[in-house]
Amino acid sequence: MAAPAPASPRGWLDLLIDGLALVAAALVVLLTLLIACDVAARYLRWFNLTWALEASEYMLYAITFLGAPWVLREEGHIAVELVVERLPAHQRMRLRRATDLLGAVVCALLLVYACRVAWRSFQSGILVQKSFTFPEWYGFALIPPVMLVLLCIYLRWLVHPPRPGGPAVRETL
Repeated sequence: MAAPAPASPRGWLDLLIDGLALVAAALVVLLTLLIACDVAARYLRWFNLTWALEASEYMLYAITFLGAPWVLREEGHIAVELVVERLPAHQRMRLRRATDLLGAVVCALLLVYACRVAWRSFQSGILVQKSFTFPEWYGFALIPPVMLVLLCIYLRWLVHPPRPGGPAVRETL
C-alpha cells in the first residue's frame, strides 16, 4: 500500500483564509444558537431578546464576507460550465486566465471604493443607533481586508495558473 501524498505546504494566505473561514463557521454556530434561544424564549414566554434580529443581520453580513475567500479558493461557487467544458484545453486556459484577471480587477476596484467609503464614514463620525449603537464605519471595516484577500487569491492564480490538461489545481504561496 502506497503512502498518501504529503499535503502541500500551507502559505500565509491559506492560513489566513482558513482562519477567516473558521470565524465564519463559529458565527454560524452562534447564530443558530441565538435564533434557537430567541424562538424558545418567546414561545415559552420567558423573555424576549429584542436585539437578536439585529445581531443576526450583522452576523449574516460577517459570515458572508469572512467565508468568501474560502469559497473562492476552494472554487465552491456555482459555475455553469456547459460551454467551457466543450472548449479545447488551451482555450479553457485562456478563458480561465481572463476570468482570473477580471476577478482581480473587480476586487481591486471594490477594495479602493470600500476604503474610500470606510474612510469617509470614519471622518464623518456618524453613529448607527438601533438596538446597538456604534460608529457607522464599523460596518464597512470588514470589506477592505476581505477584498484584499480576494485580490491576493486572484493574483496568485495569475502567477501560478493551473497545470494545462489537468484539473484546476492551484499552487500555494
